[in-house]
Amino acid sequence: MLTATPPPPATLPGDVVDDLRSLARSRDYVAMLLRSEQIADDAAQDPDPAMLAGELKSLADEGSVVALMAIESLGRVPHPLADDVLVDLLTHQDRNVRRHASWRLADRNPTVRAIPTLIDRSSLGGIDTMHAHRTLRNWAKVGPDSIARSIVRLVIDRLVTKTESAERARLIDLLGAIGRHGDDLLLDIAGDRDEHAAVRTAAVGALGERLDPRIDDELNRLAASDEEIGLDVVLAMSGRVDPNGLWTDVRNDRTDRGGLRIAQLVLARGLDGQLSLGGRGDTGGVASLLVSLGEALADRLDVEHVLTIGRGTVTDAVTGPLSSSRIPLSYGTVAFGERSPNGESPNEAWEHLPAIERGIRRVLRLAGPVDVLHLRMADAGTLAGSEVALAAGIPICFSVAPDPHNVVESLQSRGELDDESFARLDSTAHVWFRARLVERLAREAAQLALFPRAEPIAFLGELGAGAGRSDQRAAVVAEGIDIRLLDRAAENSSVSPTALPGGDVLAELAARIPPSRRHLPLLLSVGRLNPVKGMDRIVAAWAGDDRLRERCNLVIVGGDLDCPSATELDVLGEIDRAFTSDEHRSGLVLLGGRPRNDIARLLAATVTGRDLGWAGGGVYVDGALKEEFGLAVLEALAAGLVVVAPSTGGPSTYVEHGDSGILVDPDHDLGRAIDEAFGLVDRYGRAKRARSMVEQNYSIETMAAGLVDLYQPAMAVR
Repeated sequence: MLTATPPPPATLPGDVVDDLRSLARSRDYVAMLLRSEQIADDAAQDPDPAMLAGELKSLADEGSVVALMAIESLGRVPHPLADDVLVDLLTHQDRNVRRHASWRLADRNPTVRAIPTLIDRSSLGGIDTMHAHRTLRNWAKVGPDSIARSIVRLVIDRLVTKTESAERARLIDLLGAIGRHGDDLLLDIAGDRDEHAAVRTAAVGALGERLDPRIDDELNRLAASDEEIGLDVVLAMSGRVDPNGLWTDVRNDRTDRGGLRIAQLVLARGLDGQLSLGGRGDTGGVASLLVSLGEALADRLDVEHVLTIGRGTVTDAVTGPLSSSRIPLSYGTVAFGERSPNGESPNEAWEHLPAIERGIRRVLRLAGPVDVLHLRMADAGTLAGSEVALAAGIPICFSVAPDPHNVVESLQSRGELDDESFARLDSTAHVWFRARLVERLAREAAQLALFPRAEPIAFLGELGAGAGRSDQRAAVVAEGIDIRLLDRAAENSSVSPTALPGGDVLAELAARIPPSRRHLPLLLSVGRLNPVKGMDRIVAAWAGDDRLRERCNLVIVGGDLDCPSATELDVLGEIDRAFTSDEHRSGLVLLGGRPRNDIARLLAATVTGRDLGWAGGGVYVDGALKEEFGLAVLEALAAGLVVVAPSTGGPSTYVEHGDSGILVDPDHDLGRAIDEAFGLVDRYGRAKRARSMVEQNYSIETMAAGLVDLYQPAMAVR
């Protein structure tokens, strides 16, 4: 449960500035996220909007956190002066102030003098590009045609001076989103072999949704003759609709099964039946969940089709398995950013919002109509999916988690946030925008899936979504795990590697443990190499405790070790800094990301041990400061492992402290908690009790049944 002070009764008009100052002085950053929008609503009712706009401008000029709250209120003030202030803030010295002003202008009337600055911001990359794109696109839709023409003209002017390919690609994305006024230039760019491939791909993507014989002829020519972007053209032209908006693919005919048609989305790579890229980059626990959940849903007689949408390359999207409602389970691929010169970064996806939206539309068209789109995460994929679903009239089910509120709460509880550090956090993790995305979907989604927690409906009230929606259906649906997969892994964990096809993860692990340490059990952790997962925290605890190093080997499973992303490199750097010598590093094995079958075998073998490899009686550790649920922790419990998990969040609802595991507070000694966990390994009946608890409450089949009940109202509106 969030620990912010409960929101007070609605404030009276005229108190907005005083309330914002008081909230800023409280240094309660969770409360700022929860209450500042309520104060912004009050700003819309202020009896003197011109004076309020001036006062809010003074607050915004102060910078830091109070500026962000002031900008939010400025966005609601119904007076032209508020527009002028927001436009002036586009050139503020604080980048975060500029970014928030760009965001808030999207819901205002078009302001001509802001257009050149917003176009410049659209070429910056990351979420700055996204905010500027969305504002200009909205203005082109709601304003007179002259606004759209002005935007197109200025974009063309900028393209003359921009030579960096990433900047040019972003401007082309903007040009394609504004309308048809720039189509001639898009055609020229698409066919220009001297142009960078990323720029041409952006042009092709925009043209692919145009229904124009002239454009079709040019794209068909490029598909047949241009090896550099031919595959991009094929992708752009697939799954198109005719002028009447009908599905064009014959595979969209309905089957006789007559059940629910479900789509689920997460922008993770390698989202196939094996989760072949599990633990690498952004392919983490949610991706693993969706693979297992898709299979469990498709096995049900009341489900006709499950479409699982993930991220991949253009080649994956064109040549991979076809998305089709003629089979119970299929996968769809959204391709974006593959040619991006700036490479992979945590913020990369935001700037590709137009391409992500196009990719989602394409997959949905090819797979056939769906009754519900289930969205999770507060990320670019969820934003894009919600926009596509809204335009197509597809009901949304949203899994509501207090993210990023929980990150802020965790840091705040540890005393690690002040105005400066919160501003830095918002600048990198975009907590303000993502919090508003969660809150909006919590209010607007047709169905809400809630995580098990104390008073889940009260939690909706904290997000401003607990009242006023009599038609909204919400249910607590616990996430689940594939217990059958774990059972198969346990049966095979002792199989000789020579009897298994291909590589064997257990044999590889045994070979990498020094002979002098093969009598020790394993301390295992599975997850992405992302700061929020705490892998570096685990390594630091193990490396800094001689007794713990002498007690166990540490195995970290996750990350792309061959080609790490910038985020993964940062975590790997922290891991390296935990050791004072190579000798201290002995016993640490980094296995990188692994398919889900490998993960299951590792869990089972950590329990039983392996001859000439390691001893049985290992422990599983989750190093995150807070887990919203903790699927990997559940899998470890079901496999028979003692677990160490954060006391904040989901694990506290199912880990029996002192029996099935140890719950550790964010500011407590993780190494000591691990040592205590090893003391529970031989506790009588522990493994059986934990296994029974998981089977009764957290199987993937139980989760699928709960979601089908939640989805059923969507059948009535299809």
